[in-house]
Amino acid sequence: MNEREQFLFDLQGFLKVENFLTADEVGACNAAFDANWDQRQDDPNHHPDGNTYGPVRRGMFTGMLTWDKPHCQPFRDLLAHLKLIPYLNTLFGRGWKMDHSPFMLTGGKGTEGLVIHGSTARHFDDSQYYIYRNGQMRCGMIVCQFQLADVNEGDGGMCVVPGSHKANFPVTQEIRRWEQDQQVVYNVPCKAGDLVIFNEATLHGTLPWTAEHERRSLLYRYSPKTLHFAGGTYSVTQPDWVSELTEAQQAVLEPPYIYNRPLINDDGSVEKPRRG
Repeated sequence: MNEREQFLFDLQGFLKVENFLTADEVGACNAAFDANWDQRQDDPNHHPDGNTYGPVRRGMFTGMLTWDKPHCQPFRDLLAHLKLIPYLNTLFGRGWKMDHSPFMLTGGKGTEGLVIHGSTARHFDDSQYYIYRNGQMRCGMIVCQFQLADVNEGDGGMCVVPGSHKANFPVTQEIRRWEQDQQVVYNVPCKAGDLVIFNEATLHGTLPWTAEHERRSLLYRYSPKTLHFAGGTYSVTQPDWVSELTEAQQAVLEPPYIYNRPLINDDGSVEKPRRG
């Protein structure tokens, strides 16, 4: 994560990384979704009021890590992508973990958005936060959104309120519902293959989709090694398919703990420090 990127993330609470995925990686993900289109379901996050309303329900895909081969492979490859690791090590320190299962949001013209949400800095939230100490940024949960289709200016989809991860006052309901002060809400334009990393504390949401082509946004969420945001319980025994993953990919799926945790280096190698 270079100096420019660190400055922008600290300033804005999000960062766009252009051309993160290759055309082949984008193509493999899209081909996998096309082959498993029967797995599409309605997104359970639904807010029918306010200006984020749209007449069409958002579509959602989950469970891609366990799809039949070869369709699971492009999503497993993203778990500890070599280009992503240095960003996560900068924002978390080593020892971060996956939080939530990956999912993709989709929908054509007229698809609804989602009310703007997040956590401003007025109260400390130990699951959604941003701090800077001694030359280091540290975050609660962050989201990595890989765009598998172009998002042109005004198309809708992902939006943020830049700098809101440091806000000292609560956001108004009118802004959350995109009914007032719309100029502070930024609809992030992207090309297929671009990545947007944003802090969960940064106010973010989804604007109604207006483009003729389909939206395809793939989301991976990561948390510090001590945090589990999503709820639910962890099993001590991993599913059989986890043994098929690389050592780094397996480390990403470890539950939250500190001692003897496998740590992923920037080059993708894994070390296992021992502590008494």
